[in-house]
Amino acid sequence: MTGKKNKKSLKTGNKATNAPKKPLKLSLADFHNQLDKQVTQKNGKKMNTNKWESSGIIGGTRGRGVCCKKLPIVPRHLGDTTVQNANITKSNGDVPKTTSILAETRKTPGKLEDPKPNGLHRNPDKPNRAGKPSDGKITLLRRANPQDASRGRPTTQVRSCPRIATPPRYVPQELKEVDLMTSADFRYDYAADLKNMRFRQQGQYHMQFFKTVMHQNRHLFKGRIILVLSCGTGTLALMSAQLGAKRVYAVDYSKVTGYAELVVRHNCQENVIKVLHGHMKDLQLPEKVDGIVCTWMGHCLLFESEILEVLEARDRWLKKGGFILPDMGSLYIVASEEHNLKNDRCNWWRDIYGFNMNAMRRYSLAEPRYAKTSGEKILTLAHGILSLDLRKAKQEDLFIDRKIRLKVKKEGFLECFLLFFEVQFSSSQFKMSCNPCCKTPYKSLWLQTVLFVEQPFVLRSNLHYTGNLKFKPLKPNSLKEMEIRIDFYEGLEYDDDWDLCIRRVAKRWLMLERFQTFSEVESCQDELGEADGQNF
Repeated sequence: MTGKKNKKSLKTGNKATNAPKKPLKLSLADFHNQLDKQVTQKNGKKMNTNKWESSGIIGGTRGRGVCCKKLPIVPRHLGDTTVQNANITKSNGDVPKTTSILAETRKTPGKLEDPKPNGLHRNPDKPNRAGKPSDGKITLLRRANPQDASRGRPTTQVRSCPRIATPPRYVPQELKEVDLMTSADFRYDYAADLKNMRFRQQGQYHMQFFKTVMHQNRHLFKGRIILVLSCGTGTLALMSAQLGAKRVYAVDYSKVTGYAELVVRHNCQENVIKVLHGHMKDLQLPEKVDGIVCTWMGHCLLFESEILEVLEARDRWLKKGGFILPDMGSLYIVASEEHNLKNDRCNWWRDIYGFNMNAMRRYSLAEPRYAKTSGEKILTLAHGILSLDLRKAKQEDLFIDRKIRLKVKKEGFLECFLLFFEVQFSSSQFKMSCNPCCKTPYKSLWLQTVLFVEQPFVLRSNLHYTGNLKFKPLKPNSLKEMEIRIDFYEGLEYDDDWDLCIRRVAKRWLMLERFQTFSEVESCQDELGEADGQNF
């Protein structure tokens, strides 16, 4: 009967293999029961379920697919859990006859005892050879705990690679002193700042002016001895040497002279150009010079200018008949209607997000502003207030105290006064001008100086406007702190008797290197005050 059943089962098996397989849904217990039946049929022996019942496992299912209450409780631990006192005997075949499993019980509720370290542990990756059962303890498999990976790491430290020595920092000999400068030093010596050097030369109007004039008058440089003041990085000194100068002395009191020496050496002009550091009053030149080249101009032509250095060098070291480039300078004043500029710089403080900050506006009116303006807003013709010829000028000529007259060419509100200058070399027709009406493709270091007034008023073409302007330094032998004062009057005709005129402006402006104090700001307010407290 068994043979017929086997043949039928084979036939049905062949049909099943030929027919398309359909997925079967089996529970885990049914799957293992069928698997055990196939194993017993293959071996030709039946499984004795009673042998499994003796070990506390019912139904011959080896604990698979049965209720958990019928299974023996085996404690688990973070470490390797073992089943102790496992006596395994062998009968005919590979199926064990009796199995006695005694598991460790918990001594304290909620805690598990640590397994004993002694005993054999079975390696699940290496099964017993020839089906021999292990005689020691049986290790229960468990999931790997990632936290245990760090416990098995070697405690020996990995030897770090030797520290790579920092390569020595190379600083040229010429820049040793500049390399020691801090940010606080650059505040008082901004000429030594690399950013300022680039700004003073990149696409600048005055550099094109010097280049053009020097090439037009190259005969004044060939075979001559030239003194370059405020040399900076040495560009004008190199131009002089390129035009054939016999010897060039490049002088500057800033530590930018270190860069100048480096540039001169890289251009192989050490035999022609000699760089000196210091003020002209402290230096001794080995010989007199035939010409002086200097970018001596400042804001309003005078403020922070190098005119005093030029006059000192002229009196001590310039030969008779020598030249100064540039040697002519003029300063002008105009009245302008820069309403938008005043709103942006001053009146903006009147209302800040609903708060009154008129105190900040007083600060903005107390000092001049530098801005690039257009000639469209100019209301009057330009009036010259200073004309310099450095070949014969004296230090007293730098103090301005003179009367001004402005002729109206277009009616409008006077919001501010503008100051601008022009320089020229007497042997050349080429000028460098900061006139707002002049258009140039180049940038300029010097913009128009804007003097805002407190009370704007209308300039009428049928009226005449006169006044007095003072422009002088606050300290002797220094152009770093200066004062401007304007008294401006309106009348029916040009009359020196100002008692018959209406006073429109009586104001003072301070030009300082530092911030103004409170008392200085108060002294720079218009003496006429704000008309009836109105906002303009």
